[in-house]
Amino acid sequence: MTINASSPNPTRSWLQFWSRRPSRKTWAALPLLYMLFLQFLTGLPKPEGLREFDAHELLLRFSEEIFDYPFWLQDLSHLPLFLVLAWLWSWFLGPIDRLSSTLSNRAFQLSLGYGIFNEMIQAFIPQRFPSLGDVTMNALGVLLGLYLHSLLCRTQKGSGKPSARKT
Repeated sequence: MTINASSPNPTRSWLQFWSRRPSRKTWAALPLLYMLFLQFLTGLPKPEGLREFDAHELLLRFSEEIFDYPFWLQDLSHLPLFLVLAWLWSWFLGPIDRLSSTLSNRAFQLSLGYGIFNEMIQAFIPQRFPSLGDVTMNALGVLLGLYLHSLLCRTQKGSGKPSARKT
């Protein structure tokens, strides 16, 4: 098997895609749909709460699977979930230029604001409650996602590639 030097590198293409801000507003659907997914995943009542409402068996089994692992691991799972959310918003809205601009960055504001909202809404879900530990893991995930995305953007920009993607 011969490798053609002029053939596109799939890894490089993937990195370029995620390091360039999309030019079309329709790409906002990606982080918005992910937020809906997160809301479904984190807003699901515990199995006991679903039984009270005579929920569908599929939903009940899904809830049992989600809550069938240690509490500390449930808390820890918030970090990668919100890392992805922050990455998606940073990709769509633009990365952080410098550390001092983090608080004014719209991706940071949307992601962290949603992380706090997502946790507070659990006060209204049967058998669930807001948790400071979850908010902390949400915030760490957001910060890590923004940092990793801005790091990728800086390394891709430094490689001499154009920063605007045509879609």
